[in-house]
Amino acid sequence: MVSRSAADPPTRDLEAMARSHSRRSAHRRKRQSRRTAGLGIAGGVLGVGAVAGLIVGVRAHGDHGMPAPRTVAARTSAGPGSGVSSLSRLKTGSRLDVSTPDGYSYSLAAVKAGTAERPLASTTVRPADGTTLGYLDYVITNTGTDAALLDFPADLFVKRSRVPASVLAENRCMPQPGAPSDMCTLPDHTDVVNTLGFAPPRSEDGDQYIPAGASYLVRVATDMPVEASVTPQDMGLYVWNPRFTQNRRAVEVPLP
Repeated sequence: MVSRSAADPPTRDLEAMARSHSRRSAHRRKRQSRRTAGLGIAGGVLGVGAVAGLIVGVRAHGDHGMPAPRTVAARTSAGPGSGVSSLSRLKTGSRLDVSTPDGYSYSLAAVKAGTAERPLASTTVRPADGTTLGYLDYVITNTGTDAALLDFPADLFVKRSRVPASVLAENRCMPQPGAPSDMCTLPDHTDVVNTLGFAPPRSEDGDQYIPAGASYLVRVATDMPVEASVTPQDMGLYVWNPRFTQNRRAVEVPLP
C-alpha cells in the first residue's frame, strides 16, 4: 500500500571485510526469496543524536537485472566529514517510509548530494581527468519497535547528460520506471558513515540489525565516473528495489 502525508567520508579501507561477502551474500539470498514489500510515504524531519565513531560498511549494487544482496561489516573509525553534531545542523528533505512483509519498517530522509574522488573508504575507482564520483547522503531510521535488518533501499540516480559517453556505451547507467526519463542509476556502493550516537548494529547469523528507533547516516556513491561538471541538481535518491516497492516503480527520497 502506498500512502502520502506531509511531513565527509570515512577514511579507513573496508577491503578486509570483503572476505566475508560470499558467505553473507548466500545467506541474504535465502532471505530475499521470501521478500516483497509495502511502501508508505510520510513527511517530516528526522531527529538524530550526537556524533558517534562507529562506521559500518554495507552493500553494493551492480547488476541492474536483479538487486544485489546487501552485506554488512562493522568497523570503528571517526573519519573527517563523518560527524553531525545535532539536528539543528542536519537539514533533510521529506521523509520516505518503507516497510517489508516480514515486519521491518524504515524511514529515509536525504541530506545532501556531492562529488569526490574517493567518497567512501571502500572506493577503489580512480576517476579519469574530467570525471569524478557522485554521492548522496541520507538518514535511515528503524521506525519499528524491535531491531530491524540493516538494509538499504535507496540508490543514487544521475542525469544521463552528466554520464561519460564511455559509460553509457557500456549500458551501465540504467533507467527505472518511475524515475525521470533523463536519469539513470549507475553501479554503486553504500556505507553507513556515522551511527549518530545510537548503538552500533548487532550481528546475528551473518546479518546485522539496527536497533529500534536508531538513525544512521548513510552515503551511497557511484562505482563508475560521472562528469566533473555534475551538480547536486543533477542527482537524486530513489527507491526502486522490489523488496520495498510493490510495483518496482522508483519513488523519490527528495533532497532538502
